[in-house]
Amino acid sequence: MGLIPWRLRKYTFQKGNKPYNKGKKYRNKTLPAEKGKFVRLPKDLYDLVTKSVHKKNVQLIPASTKSARFLRPKPPTKTEVEKCAENETKTGSEKNSFRLLRINELEQMWNEVFIEHRQISPMCTGFISWDLSAEQQRGAAWREKASCNECSYHSKMFNLYNEVIAKKRGRRTAAINLSIQVALNHIAISTTGLQKLFLGSNIPAPSTSSMQHSANVVSEIIEEYNQKDLVQKRKLIKEINILRGDNPNIINIQADGMYNNPIYSGMGKTPFQPATQCTYNMLENNTYKHSIVSTRQVSKLCSNKSEHKTKTKVKSHKGHCSANIEMHDSIGSEERWAKDCLLDLKNDGLEVQEITTDPDSSAFRAAESLFKAGTTNTQPIHFLDTRHVSANHRNFIKKMSGLKEIMPARLVSEKDKMLKRFALDMAARCQAEYNAAFDKFNMDSVRVKVHLSYVCHAIVSCYQGDHNGCTKYSLVCSNRNSLKTWTEKSAYLKNNFKLNKSENTAALLRECVKYRLGPTMLNRTCKNTNTQKAEATNRAIRATVPSNVTFTRNYKGRVHTAIHNVNNGPGESIVKLCKAAGVPIEPGSRAARGLKNIQQHNEKHKLYKQSKQYTDQRCSKKHELYKIYDEYQEEKDYEKNKLLPTKRLAAKQPQEYSFAKKLRSRHVKNK
Repeated sequence: MGLIPWRLRKYTFQKGNKPYNKGKKYRNKTLPAEKGKFVRLPKDLYDLVTKSVHKKNVQLIPASTKSARFLRPKPPTKTEVEKCAENETKTGSEKNSFRLLRINELEQMWNEVFIEHRQISPMCTGFISWDLSAEQQRGAAWREKASCNECSYHSKMFNLYNEVIAKKRGRRTAAINLSIQVALNHIAISTTGLQKLFLGSNIPAPSTSSMQHSANVVSEIIEEYNQKDLVQKRKLIKEINILRGDNPNIINIQADGMYNNPIYSGMGKTPFQPATQCTYNMLENNTYKHSIVSTRQVSKLCSNKSEHKTKTKVKSHKGHCSANIEMHDSIGSEERWAKDCLLDLKNDGLEVQEITTDPDSSAFRAAESLFKAGTTNTQPIHFLDTRHVSANHRNFIKKMSGLKEIMPARLVSEKDKMLKRFALDMAARCQAEYNAAFDKFNMDSVRVKVHLSYVCHAIVSCYQGDHNGCTKYSLVCSNRNSLKTWTEKSAYLKNNFKLNKSENTAALLRECVKYRLGPTMLNRTCKNTNTQKAEATNRAIRATVPSNVTFTRNYKGRVHTAIHNVNNGPGESIVKLCKAAGVPIEPGSRAARGLKNIQQHNEKHKLYKQSKQYTDQRCSKKHELYKIYDEYQEEKDYEKNKLLPTKRLAAKQPQEYSFAKKLRSRHVKNK
């Protein structure tokens, strides 16, 4: 090894040296925690781990923790739809899917292909099949060709659909594309919904742009056709008046409007009324069908958003403009829309005499203003809708002071419930008496008023347990010949319901009855008309224009479809509108028979809903539900602002018992 230099000898091991840790033991010291393992996550899982709950604050969570250290993420995990779409093979995948083809064109194609293949390759024994790599889609229709797997035979392209004769230049539209749009206008779904329906059925869906183009074409056709249909309805009213010997130029109507959003829902939240689209309808009251005779659609929305800005005036830009009122116009002006409908009737020689609306409508003012201006020569008469009057009657009874105290219950909460049910029953009793008298005296308003003047006293005695007046005057309550009294038949009250016999109770009950059967209200409802058909029309429109979807471009077309459906029935409407669009339903086909069944079922269902059997079943069902409710006393668990209680300045008044004394208001100090 050699000698060590003298300079380095002091650093070498010395003889007899004792180590500093000789005889000592190691202590168990806490070792530093091991760092997390390196992990490479997929991109979607990496984002879920590292990103904050609020997406705007990106990478707030560190990319390494005690449990793991994250490396650059891998590609995201493939979803089921991505796995399903990546295995694309024209020969295998597409042959297991479906196509919409017309049978007549399909037969012609195969006959022509077989003959042509036999002529070109007479000795070929190959298999002729679709050449799916060359197929072309035309919306929901298809162009196909055939090929042989042995020889080089390829047929020409065949249109497996029929075309609509067009007046304009360009490629003709496939009939099925227009037929589909006619059907879509009758239901709530549109482009996206139809695509999901097709794809879920393993059928290639049409593109959004092609369906939108077809929808625009069909919408204009339907709007024009329904306007002509409304003109025919107005002419029919004239003919009916002539056959009855009445004035042919007089029409009685009911009117109501609807909005895409409640006009009072955004009070204080939006600068204008929340509604942006409105439909106002007028229906005739001359026949039992109550057909729609005039309609008006208004919209503030334009589908051409690139041209139509907020301050742009209506119809002042290039291209199509679906808006017909300015943004600053009041869309809740029913008087303005009613005037437009009345002028439509005037153009066809019809003037309104009796107009029935709900109590908060201003349509009568429109008819009155036209009469005062000399536009019409018939003095309009305003009548109130009996259903809305009954609703106001119920609210009047609920808010009537002193009525809750006479309810036969011990607790205040029970008195409140009984008062609400008493209001429902009283309103139903008054309307039932009026309807029965109206039918018995053959719509003679004078005799009806005289009879109901006696009925008012009988109703007061009836709720106090005395049915002698009911037996003599009432048409819906009697205790003779084993007939049930009104309280025994009631769907809202118990069989033993009875109020105390006192003058104060009788006075309160007389006020309740007078609101509906008094002379003033009888004059306003002497025709016993309502706006139920107008409300049903609004529900039919809501089925084609749902509140959760905004149809900017084709709002009018969908509303006109619903109106045509109400006037003609679903089966009749589809047949007529398809014919108007140039794509008639084939006579004698299974589709035609199916539409006939739909029409018959709709008419049968209407008659059943109007039958006495159905109304009795509803009444008995409601009575059973109230009995179950009384037995189990459903508790209302939902309470507004349950977790954010507001501090009251005064102590709560103990209202649980009717004999509770009023306490002085005390201010609660904030702790």
